[in-house]
Amino acid sequence: MKSFLLVSVLMASSAFPLNAGATTWLKTGGATSKPYGHVAYCRGRASDCRAHGGSGRLAPNRMSVLQAVNSSVNRSIKPVSDLQLHGKREVWSFPASAGDCEEYALSKRAALLRRGYRPGDLLIAVGNKRGERHAVLVVRTSEGDFVLDNMEDSVLPVRKAGMRFSKIQSPVDAGNWVRVTGKTRNPAAIFK
Repeated sequence: MKSFLLVSVLMASSAFPLNAGATTWLKTGGATSKPYGHVAYCRGRASDCRAHGGSGRLAPNRMSVLQAVNSSVNRSIKPVSDLQLHGKREVWSFPASAGDCEEYALSKRAALLRRGYRPGDLLIAVGNKRGERHAVLVVRTSEGDFVLDNMEDSVLPVRKAGMRFSKIQSPVDAGNWVRVTGKTRNPAAIFK
């Protein structure tokens, strides 16, 4: 009986997600190369690409805010390839009224920063979706990692995003990137 009570108390506390069986976070490894467009972006916007330290805490799951930002930005940016817009293959720019996946991710990150999210909880990730290179914003919450994607109207947990993640911004330094090594249901594993 004591074990049951202890587990119930721990599950109800903010240290453990209420739906622990359904939560998933991206597990990361060591440092990796930075996307070329991000390197150039950081030259012009150093304040967006600095060390901010990891807090060891996760943002609360405010799904209504995430959904509103995802929908608003998806409607506000005209989808245009970098090649059409800039004559180059990979350009990251902000603010933008037109662009590709990186402009959507940067705009969503900025909108959530204005709403009080910490930089370490708002990470741009890249990988493959539908056979093509793609970037999204991953929001780290107490209920798991969620994906804000310009190709999806809904905010989705990473396990349902339909994307093979390869790298993500470091949660302690927005100018550095780390490898994505898999997924985990253990929130402690993402703070190693």
